[in-house]
Order: sequence, then structure tokens, then C-alpha cells
Amino acid sequence: MIYTKEEFAKRLSELSDKAGLTDLTSPACDKLYTICEQLDLKSKQFNLTAITEPEEVLKKHIIDCLFAAKTVGEMAGEGKKLLDVGSGAGFPSLPIAAVLPELFVNAMDSTAKKCTYMNDTASLAGIDNFNAKSARAEEAARGEMRASYDFVSARAVASLNVLMELCTPFLKVGGYFVSMKGAAADEEMKEAESAAKKLGCTFIEKRQYNLPDLDDARFLLIYRKDSKTPEAYPRNFSQISKKPL
Repeated sequence: MIYTKEEFAKRLSELSDKAGLTDLTSPACDKLYTICEQLDLKSKQFNLTAITEPEEVLKKHIIDCLFAAKTVGEMAGEGKKLLDVGSGAGFPSLPIAAVLPELFVNAMDSTAKKCTYMNDTASLAGIDNFNAKSARAEEAARGEMRASYDFVSARAVASLNVLMELCTPFLKVGGYFVSMKGAAADEEMKEAESAAKKLGCTFIEKRQYNLPDLDDARFLLIYRKDSKTPEAYPRNFSQISKKPL
């Protein structure tokens, strides 16, 4: 990390103000600093992200994920659980857990070494409301994790109609799926209309936001699960990818 902890906190506060986000508590800033510090130290070892320059990490990873945390935080209460599917380097799962200590966050990734990295980072950061598990979503959704989460998040892992089949089986009825998307959000929403209907989900809201000093619009797409996911879903991944709902 080029930033000291104090410099990091100051720059994060400046960027948060630009983005229209509220200032974070000192404990949350400290946790986010450790997340960035570990990303800097371990990125090459674990092939975590192509974004490694400190200012870019702050904007494109931390601030981006804080928008998702804000949205989830507005809907969540005590004792709620979130699953982040395809968490990779821990985004948005680690920042969400860092700033919402009342929410328990599970991260899921198919690569075991990335899950080890996330768990180690959470431990070093003092994030005790977090656990990462190595699994394939289409397999895990047929076990004890099915229909057991209040929120499921995913950050641009796949097209929305594919993501919905992988993610919504984990939701309780009444829970929310929050998908982080870029410029193709409207097109993906249209393609996912059939998937949403088949999976028992209703579109609730599209929230647009911009990262500081960057022109590209980003979106949070929010769906509510209104009925039980049919047992046929999720299908195996080859079926999902070859013939999305």
C-alpha cells in the first residue's frame, strides 16, 4: 500500500463525499484499509484482480462496493444473512461485511485458494461476521444453503439471466437479489424478464450511480423473491450457459 492508514482514511472520506456516501466509522475504515493492504500484498500470489493501483482500488473496488453496502444496509436488520456468489477477491462481500457488522456475510467462490485468501483477510481485519466457502453455486443451491438467505449479491460475474438462476435459489421468499452491473444493465434486464418470472422474482428497482472522477454509469438491479424457486432450478452449468432462461 502506498497510503498510510491515516492517508487512506482521508482519501476514502474525500471519495465518499464525492460519491454522495456517508462517512464511515473509524473501525470500518480500519477494516477496509486491511482489505486493501492484503489485496496489495497477495494479488499476484492468488491472481486476484487486474486493478492494483491504490487509487483505482479505492474507486473501483471499495467505493463501488460501498454503494451495494448502502443499499443492503437500508433494507437489512439485525440477524439477516447475505450470500455473495462468485466473490473472487472478496468484492463486494468483504467491504459489505466491514461496514455492516450486524449482517452476516457468506462469500462463495469455486476457487478454494481465493476463499482461503478471503477468510485470512477477514481474520486480519477483525471482520467476524464473514465466512467464505469454496463451492459451485449450481451445486450448493441444491443443498442446505438453498432458501436460507435474506440477500444474495453478485458483481458482474455473468449475464443477468444466468446469474438469476445461480443466485435466486439461495434466497428465502421475501429476500432480495442485488446484482451489480455496468452499461449493459438495461439490455440484460430485458433478457432476464423470462428468468425472473420462472424463478419467482419481481423486479423492484434500478439504482444508478457513478464512481468519483469516472464517467461510466453503474447500476444496482434489485429483485425480490416472491415465490419458491421451482425444484428444477438451478440446472447444471452447461445447461444454464447454453440455454439461459
